[in-house]
Amino acid sequence: MTWRSLSLTATTVLAACVATFADTPKASPRPSPSPRVKSLAEVAREKRAASPAAKTASPSPEPSPGHVFTNEDLPAQPSPPAIASPGPAGTGRGTVTTLPKTAVVPTPTPDPAAEAAARDAEQQERIWRGRARGLRDAVSGGEKTVMELEGRIAELRNDRSPTNLMDPSREQTRQAEITKAQAALESAKAALESSRQSLADLEEEARRKGIPPGWLLER
Repeated sequence: MTWRSLSLTATTVLAACVATFADTPKASPRPSPSPRVKSLAEVAREKRAASPAAKTASPSPEPSPGHVFTNEDLPAQPSPPAIASPGPAGTGRGTVTTLPKTAVVPTPTPDPAAEAAARDAEQQERIWRGRARGLRDAVSGGEKTVMELEGRIAELRNDRSPTNLMDPSREQTRQAEITKAQAALESAKAALESSRQSLADLEEEARRKGIPPGWLLER
């Protein structure tokens, strides 16, 4: 084989290899995974782990669970005493639970002296109230009598209701009635003044003796 033949054969083989490499599809590069975004809790945990205090601090011991109370730890309730009682049909068997007695409020003992004082006060009130009522009635009655007599005298003097016009002694009779009415009026005024003074004296007596003013008033 000559050198020319070898060169031609080598050129042919090289051309075939180049064509084969050009026809082979190239693989696309694989995309690199994007970095995962860390949460705020993870960032804070990494910072605490990286701090010098976290490296030197020893882990705190786990808290031991406390004592758990159950019904067995509670004190036993004392049961009420039971007494025997006759059972059904007189068999003599059975129990009765005795309940605790409730507190009994004692009834206050009446005080004889206080009751006697209260009765005496009621009696004195009735006496004073009756005396004041009688004097007030006398005053009001005297005032009414005085008003009636004054009206009678005014009628006689004005002769508003003339009678016995033909009686020659008619004028004398009228004057006599006027005189009589005036005397009665003076007596009524005196009685009225006496009743008023008696009422004033009663009020003064009650004041001196410390009698409540309400005992002299009408109910």
